[in-house]
Amino acid sequence: MPAYAQLLVILAAMIGFWAIVMRPARNQQKRVEQLQNELEVGQEVVLSSGIFGTVRALTERQVELEVAPGTVLTVARQVVVRRVSELEENPAEENDTGTDAGRGQAGSEGSGESGPTKAED
Repeated sequence: MPAYAQLLVILAAMIGFWAIVMRPARNQQKRVEQLQNELEVGQEVVLSSGIFGTVRALTERQVELEVAPGTVLTVARQVVVRRVSELEENPAEENDTGTDAGRGQAGSEGSGESGPTKAED
């Protein structure tokens, strides 16, 4: 194979990698950054750790997030990655297939013995 053909194959692979991996990641990063800049008090959001909450106060670098009545967490603004409304609009994006069904089956399957749980003690 001629040298210029090898160079074209390498160049095509690099362009393909950029189009498939780098470009979508950069676009996602821009969307998250835009969300973080547009945060408002009262919005329901999701943190990168999966914690849901309502924005109660904002500063330039921090967000006070109410996760339960009377429970407020102070977190870095960068960990806010989604609005709850975006999750409800795009349920197909979530990768939780089988998790609820798996938990339900594990709870119903058993050896027939049922002992007290900590909540029942």
